[in-house]
Amino acid sequence: MIRRILLLSCALACTGAEIQRYTTRLDLALEGPATATATVTATGAPGESFRIPVGFKASGLRLVEGPAGLGLEAVPHAVQATLPPAGGPCTFTFAFTAEGVLWKEILRNGQKPTIPAASRLVRHAFVNTEATVIKDYAVEASLPAGYRFQGIKEALPKAGKTEVEPRVRLGRSGGRETALLRLEDADQGDSASMVLEAVPRDRSFLWLVVGVGLSILYLVLFRDMVSAKS
Repeated sequence: MIRRILLLSCALACTGAEIQRYTTRLDLALEGPATATATVTATGAPGESFRIPVGFKASGLRLVEGPAGLGLEAVPHAVQATLPPAGGPCTFTFAFTAEGVLWKEILRNGQKPTIPAASRLVRHAFVNTEATVIKDYAVEASLPAGYRFQGIKEALPKAGKTEVEPRVRLGRSGGRETALLRLEDADQGDSASMVLEAVPRDRSFLWLVVGVGLSILYLVLFRDMVSAKS
């Protein structure tokens, strides 16, 4: 009898929900919060409830797409999900607004700037605060039109020897530059973060004009010097 109880307890402990994939796409704006869309694929027992950690200051949670019987509710720093009675792998998408992702440096009390005035910082830090394992976590931030990434200031944790891709990968989608942060096999307490600098795209054109101007000036001065020696 005791053995059956132990086996049953073990079986129940092994049937916890698991998040197989958790991908969030951020549409950043120069003013105001970002628009976030998250797609989650999870497995678990029929009707099982679990929490999905949200690494943003989020508001306005709404279900975009999901199977009948799926439950979704906003709770502090997370989303409470209840799998449908049918069970099996479940994929659903929800949206929300995310604040504090795109930052403008604000100087106080005579502080010296660390980045140019037109630059912005893209910041995101994620911690799996829940017991549910996340096999594949990813956040893709899309810059506002007219901005490009200048460099990656932070990408943690450092990629391991067995990882093929870097922690943060830069790309381009729909004419806008993107940064993708990815973390695999995130147990409770595991974390990942990224900090990137973004600059106006026309900045590179301005430097090109300055460079061309300096080159022309150099040629003119050099010609005058040669003429004077002659």
